[in-house]
Amino acid sequence: MNAKRKNPLYVVTNNGKDVLEATNFLDALIKRLGIEPFLNQIELLLQAVLGMVTSYAVFAAVKEWLDQFIIILETVIKKVDPVLAFSMFQKS
Repeated sequence: MNAKRKNPLYVVTNNGKDVLEATNFLDALIKRLGIEPFLNQIELLLQAVLGMVTSYAVFAAVKEWLDQFIIILETVIKKVDPVLAFSMFQKS
C-alpha cells in the first residue's frame, strides 16, 4: 500500500524558501503561523502542572485552570477561523 497521500497539504514559509508538509488543516495553520515553539512550551507547562497533582484539592484547582484555558483557546479559534471552530467545537 502506498503511504503517500493523494493530495498532500503544504505550507510555504520564509518567503518561499521553506516548504513543509502538513498532516491536516490545524497542523498547516500551526506551521504557517510559526507557533510550534509556543505550543511546545504550553505542553511542557501542562506536564509540569499535571505532575504536581497529588490530591483531589490540587486536581480541582488544576481542572478549573484548564477549563478557563480551554475557554480562552476556543474563543481565539472562533475569532481566527469560525468554520474550523464550528467543526471542532460542536456543542451537544
